[in-house]
Amino acid sequence: MSGTPHPPHAVLPARCAGVCYPADPEACLDYFRKFFDQPGAAAWEADAEAALKPHRGIIAPHIDFRVSSKAYSHAFAPWLRRPAADLYLILGVGHRARREWSLDRRDYITPLGRVPVEPSLLAEIARSCPFPLDDPSAHQGEHSIEFPLVLLQALRRLRGIERPFSYIPVLCGGMFRDVAAGQPPGPDSPLEQLAAALRPLLNRCGSNLQIIVSIDGCHIGPRFDHPFQVDKARLRATAAWEETLWQQVEGRNMEGFFSHLGKDGNARYFDGVGALALALRLLGDDFHLRRTHYEQWFDSSDTSAVTFTSGILE
Repeated sequence: MSGTPHPPHAVLPARCAGVCYPADPEACLDYFRKFFDQPGAAAWEADAEAALKPHRGIIAPHIDFRVSSKAYSHAFAPWLRRPAADLYLILGVGHRARREWSLDRRDYITPLGRVPVEPSLLAEIARSCPFPLDDPSAHQGEHSIEFPLVLLQALRRLRGIERPFSYIPVLCGGMFRDVAAGQPPGPDSPLEQLAAALRPLLNRCGSNLQIIVSIDGCHIGPRFDHPFQVDKARLRATAAWEETLWQQVEGRNMEGFFSHLGKDGNARYFDGVGALALALRLLGDDFHLRRTHYEQWFDSSDTSAVTFTSGILE
């Protein structure tokens, strides 16, 4: 990460506070607590038996909180009663990224306080990768990192957990060349090299490190420059297409995952290709996904839609 233009203890301010969620700390806590009280949401009193099962992390949306707090409740419910981790690896989406993979070494500040990175761990990862990982502008205001961080802060505080935690932010690209080829990258690819650099950290930290795969699903309709309006038939077809894609992920079938994406060049703009590919390679045979929620958000104002999925990495 040499050449990063910000000092080690610089900070990133939360860009979406006061817009997508309250900027006042107490209002922020109340806002997130109510996610679990609405019809169809995961219950705040999580199942005690399920809470004892070991797991490696979660699949969570990064859609605007105002669109579906219910989806977030299902994503983060596994952490309502489990012992809290001290370190979180967030695999987000680089919506404005210049690089396929990037890290950032700035702490984050939200209305609920400061979340530090782990500089020594970031340096260790960077030393293990033979390609640059710096892309500071991509991390500036990236909501796929901000949203899981502030929600984590809120849930821990609501549970009475005052112990601080740290995070490692990894932004992942769309792997467009691999999607176009319809096959995963080879054994010497940056994907494999980054997974190899992260794997010792997972092995060393065990359950004290949890993974958040912060992604959304398909983006369809005029808002996303498609030459069609979204209707019920297209929503059904999209759900079926995604079901096939998720089956490849659940089966740890990287070849099938890229083959399915490559058939139409990811024409539905599934927003999580790189993050899911990295999670698959990182966990290998230990990747076990149980999906807990699927939703399609349709906006009648421009007949467009976004989909998102929640799940547990068991």
